[in-house]
Amino acid sequence: MFMQGSKCDLWPLKESTSLAGDYTRYVNSGLTTRHMLTGSYPMRSIDAKAYWRKCRKEGDIQFSIYTKRESFYGEYDKFIGTCGLHAHRDIYKSWEYRILIFEPGAIGHGIGTEATTLVVDYAFQRLNAHRVWLGVNEMNVGAIKCYKKVGFKEEGRLRDDIFTYGAYHDVIRMGILEDEWRKRKSSK
Repeated sequence: MFMQGSKCDLWPLKESTSLAGDYTRYVNSGLTTRHMLTGSYPMRSIDAKAYWRKCRKEGDIQFSIYTKRESFYGEYDKFIGTCGLHAHRDIYKSWEYRILIFEPGAIGHGIGTEATTLVVDYAFQRLNAHRVWLGVNEMNVGAIKCYKKVGFKEEGRLRDDIFTYGAYHDVIRMGILEDEWRKRKSSK
């Protein structure tokens, strides 16, 4: 594994047919994609693989999120989502953070918070980032709570920026700066 937490492990995202099949099956079911800002579905696994390939060519850093699961045969890793750093702006040392946990049973257990913490730590420790930012649908209260827990602060609001499920919604822009991250790390 690439990064390990107590609730999840992050691995570099591979363009495997198996992962793309799981990803598209869950995204197409729509159970956890209600608040997505981008993307469309239904999609095919070949579309997911092409998108991942395009992101990699653009210099994005993508991870697959795994959790440990118990079965009759013992413990195994379960692919439950993706996260990563996108839209790198080298001159500003800025990255956009994105996450999608598509496994409904994994929502609300702190996995998103841990994955976000791991990626933000990676951005500041390994990539020499100055700023990590994100956009979140105003209706996604759980995600907003998660991001605030990690140290993101609201920076602005894009009014009626997305249309989903028959209504327009604001997008909240949030960010965390390197010095804010360092203060949080030193106080723990």
